[in-house]
Amino acid sequence: MQEELLNSVIKITKTRDVDSLEYSLISTIQEFIGCKEVAVYKDLQIQGELAIERSLLLKVLTDREYEWEEREVVRQPEPELVSCLQSACIITVQSNDGVERRWLPITLLDKPIGAIAIVSDGLKSSDQVLLNAFCRIFENYLTILHENERDKLTGLLNRQTFEKKLKQLMEKQVIKQHKTVWQSDLRNQHQGATSWLAMVDIDHFKKVNDNYGHVCGDEVLLLLAQKMRQFFRSSDLLFRFGGEEFVMVFEPTDYDSIHKKLAEFMDLVRGTHFPFVKKLTISVGMSRISPYDFPITVLENADKALYYAKENGRDKLCFYEELIANKLIECHQESNDIDLF
Repeated sequence: MQEELLNSVIKITKTRDVDSLEYSLISTIQEFIGCKEVAVYKDLQIQGELAIERSLLLKVLTDREYEWEEREVVRQPEPELVSCLQSACIITVQSNDGVERRWLPITLLDKPIGAIAIVSDGLKSSDQVLLNAFCRIFENYLTILHENERDKLTGLLNRQTFEKKLKQLMEKQVIKQHKTVWQSDLRNQHQGATSWLAMVDIDHFKKVNDNYGHVCGDEVLLLLAQKMRQFFRSSDLLFRFGGEEFVMVFEPTDYDSIHKKLAEFMDLVRGTHFPFVKKLTISVGMSRISPYDFPITVLENADKALYYAKENGRDKLCFYEELIANKLIECHQESNDIDLF
């Protein structure tokens, strides 16, 4: 038993990203405790309000059958889950048929950010001790991963995690395509929907630093990052690449929707009062993401669109595919001198 426990801890701490960590935690809990369901919930805190997402769920159907369910927004969370997130306390409810539901808070830097939900036939005291220990290990390692994956100033994902996150998104797209290849109705329903990558650059940001200093510049970056988190979906990936450059990766949507969304965000930035800066604008370069693209290719395409936007007046939104179709840039032109990885 002790050897198995040590191996389970090794499995949990062997992972290098949050998604894999959640899979390891849930499978370990199920292996040692035995539950009907195990789920991870996150509090996304959109505009200061409680916004709950179930990031992963394991359902045990029989001794040999189980199914995983991935990200889903929880529109009507159970009161016990809300109470667990708000109080950072363990909540337990037992129904008349003997089924026990338990919610355990997950904290990051002493702040509740999520919960582990367990459905079982009732946990022994030894199982409860083990479950609490697994949750604490998860918290500790989550803190380490968070520090490694996040930009220290803005809290957005950092440049080092970009390729890994984009590859994961592409792999999921390929799996979804294979699942629906024989389902023409679903295929037609999502016709035209694709993932997108946007490169964002703050216009004339050097003047902000030169005129008002780097402290003011940092405040501008921090406020812009906050606006991005509040405006876009929780499933969209937001990165700070360094300096005044940001990258956003969007889950499948159609061209008109993503164009409208980004145009609205650019309007939001224009109307935001930044410290010491009367007016701030951004330039955006967009590229479509194919499941079979290389991450570096998608990034280079978006960078070419961004370069065109900045060279042609700034405060613009340019799509790489449109620029190619209109022969405004060449498809195989040399890439700009940017240090990608």
